[in-house]
Amino acid sequence: MRKNTGILMLSTGLAALACASAPSPAGASGYEFDGVGARAVARGGAVIADAPDWTAIYWNPANLADVKGREAGLELKAGKSYMRDGNSFNVSGTGGLFREKKMDSSFFFGSAGSAVPLDENSALGVGVYMPLLQGSNFEDSDPVSPVFSSIDYEGRAAIAVANVSYARRLTDKLTGAAGLGLVYGQLKSDLTMDYTLILPGPVVIGPDHLTRKLDGKGYGAEAVLGAKYALSDSLSLGAVFRSGSKVKIEGSADGTSTNLGMQNTDFKFTLKQPPTSGIGAAWRYRRDLTLTLDFAQTWWRGFSNATTYKAQGNIFTDQGNTFDWKNSYKLRAGVLWNYSERTDFMAGYAYDTPAIDAGSLDLSTAIDVPMHRLSAAASRRWGGLEGTLGGLFGYNSRNAGGVNYRLGGWYLIGELKYKF
Repeated sequence: MRKNTGILMLSTGLAALACASAPSPAGASGYEFDGVGARAVARGGAVIADAPDWTAIYWNPANLADVKGREAGLELKAGKSYMRDGNSFNVSGTGGLFREKKMDSSFFFGSAGSAVPLDENSALGVGVYMPLLQGSNFEDSDPVSPVFSSIDYEGRAAIAVANVSYARRLTDKLTGAAGLGLVYGQLKSDLTMDYTLILPGPVVIGPDHLTRKLDGKGYGAEAVLGAKYALSDSLSLGAVFRSGSKVKIEGSADGTSTNLGMQNTDFKFTLKQPPTSGIGAAWRYRRDLTLTLDFAQTWWRGFSNATTYKAQGNIFTDQGNTFDWKNSYKLRAGVLWNYSERTDFMAGYAYDTPAIDAGSLDLSTAIDVPMHRLSAAASRRWGGLEGTLGGLFGYNSRNAGGVNYRLGGWYLIGELKYKF
């Protein structure tokens, strides 16, 4: 975090929004989402022009018009991420206040949906997915520090989207689609810290035991537009735009301090689900081999950690924005090999650029690096049932302000899809 007014505000101000900017699950840069569906993720997410199943509600709803029959799918991910911050948990912006420089976290989540053709030219898709599920769990002590002696912090930020989309073939070559998503956001954080209280002046008060808890939730809405154009039987182009949503988080904040007493108040925070846009191409190189390539952007600029509290006090006080994020882009490439009538193999590569500015890049906010990701999967069909099992691995590092940050991880991804 950047410098604030007084050591007290420096040490307590981060807790309000650290849960909104914690390290992400494996395989993505700090805030980027790998996507929905094992088959799609295994192809590097390069499916804007070729996702003819229920996952089209996320990738490009125009692909719903190519769904051949009624289907339902369930996808699950489980894995682990690893983070390293050469500056440790940076409370006051000076670095070196705590010695622990590594964190790891396990995660498990998924998505589900269905697609239903309405006639030969139109289809409807519905589903639920989580584009943001991030957490931070940091615990350390430094008995020789003149100010901070121990910290125990847990934080979590989550966004879930329930989407309904409609696609219609407008001409023999052009398909258009639109969707609407209900967005749910949640923030939680729990901080316990022992430190020496220093007020502006500076005035040294003495040892202090501080606790801060925040719990909030809110709702928003997101529009999705998609299009697909078939240049030929073997080459298709796709485009998608998601409007994003500013989810108004409201909740309660409770804090105690040995020297400052207690404070209970409500808080408000806007959690930005950023707009995204993308274009893609799918080329059926031969009957059993399809190559895909996508370019996408995530419009992070304007993301803010500003927080307002209904009642001002010594423990909780309004915090202005300290973030200066930039828009990020993604390059994705994938291959689909129809090995036989019942078996498919997929592989992919993706590259994401970082969005988070160097001033808010650490374990107390988020490790965000340019990320290389490799993925692969295999699918097998038994009648109307299709099972897919795959995996993803990502890793890279970033130097900012003379500090090295690393992020890596892996997960296994499975999907079951049934055609009725």
